[in-house]
Amino acid sequence: MSSGSAAPEQHPVLMADERMGLNDAVAAAVTRSVGSMPALYLVLVAFTVYAALATWWPPLHRADPYPFQFLLFLNNVVQLVLCLVILVGQRVLSAAADRRSVQTYENTEMVFHQVADLQAHLDRQDRELSRGLSLLESSPHPWIEQHRVQDPPQAADQAVTLNDRIAAWLTTKLGSVWAFYLAAGTQVLWIVLAQTGVQRFDRYPFLFMTFLSSLAQLIFMIVIMVGQDVLGRTGDRRSEQTFLDAQAILHECRRMKERFNAQDRVIDSLTGYVTVQVTERLARAMHDTSERVAHQERVHEAMTTGRAPAEADVLRAWSDLPVRKQDDRRMQARRIGENLAAIGCFMVPAFDAELAANFDDAEVRRLAELEYHHWMQDRIAARFRNLSEQHDLDDAIPLPWVELPDAARLPHLRAARRIPIVVEQAGFQVLRGGPGAV
Repeated sequence: MSSGSAAPEQHPVLMADERMGLNDAVAAAVTRSVGSMPALYLVLVAFTVYAALATWWPPLHRADPYPFQFLLFLNNVVQLVLCLVILVGQRVLSAAADRRSVQTYENTEMVFHQVADLQAHLDRQDRELSRGLSLLESSPHPWIEQHRVQDPPQAADQAVTLNDRIAAWLTTKLGSVWAFYLAAGTQVLWIVLAQTGVQRFDRYPFLFMTFLSSLAQLIFMIVIMVGQDVLGRTGDRRSEQTFLDAQAILHECRRMKERFNAQDRVIDSLTGYVTVQVTERLARAMHDTSERVAHQERVHEAMTTGRAPAEADVLRAWSDLPVRKQDDRRMQARRIGENLAAIGCFMVPAFDAELAANFDDAEVRRLAELEYHHWMQDRIAARFRNLSEQHDLDDAIPLPWVELPDAARLPHLRAARRIPIVVEQAGFQVLRGGPGAV
């Protein structure tokens, strides 16, 4: 399966990513400082203390008696400034949300691409396992194709009416730090001009400026609410798209699971068949090899001593073995793979004799010890299963490997050294290094 080109490294989109330049950094700092519970507590305490002092402390009472015109003036100025800060924050929030939407869209598209590759790979496996037939007929989720022709939701896309476009334009223009500077600078300049006598029609407590500020706040609050509505609709569209993306991915995962299950059934059937056949071939190869070795030993004994042992020239066929002996050979054959793995080797169908592994003495001893241990456990288990039967001397409980004399170990060592020959006779070969080394 082709993995495709590696995707560029990505990081999650954060609000901090939208703070570009000094102005946005200032707006972020103001928003972070003012938009907190300590700031709320500070405002409540300050207003309460000021009202109490202006009521009962004579100096402040004479300067700003009830209804606290100076306090209301300051409150109005701060509210106007905070409205602009909220608009700036709304713009930054919208920009970050748009970038998240694009990133989510691109990531989902990459997921769909990988899913399509996996499904194509499973199609090829189906054809290999079932001779060109699909093991499971199913179709991809319809949203996958629709997703590719539908752009990610953006806040600007939700401004479809004239009023929405006007609100979006106001949010863009007013939701900037320059608007914040302009509002703050205008009020400071207004106060300075009034105090220096340049303008005389709106002296302290600056009722006309307070009126204009209140009117601007009303407009800004409506603009903010319209912007919140646009952001809400955009969020709903993103939520809908994310939901459909998740549904499509879940659908594809279920499709793959169903196909894996169908393939598992075929593979289990093939594996069971192959395991039985391989075990049978190895068991017969072990028997044939042992018979040839035993025959050579009998011939050698006859040539050396001049006396021919009984059945010196007889090679017993596999079919002549008792069923119990055949089962013992099959059990030994099934353990070959496990024993080879213990020394870092494995068995594969023969393909290159030059790559076949050769065992050193330590590996031969290890293989012989492993097989002897299994054989000993089988003998002990068989003996305890048949306690009521009469056992001859050959059926005595065997000694552990470490207590065996060298002469008793020799047949097991020879059998271990013959494993590559047995495997080769069965049509396989032994390789070293684990399956990943082929």
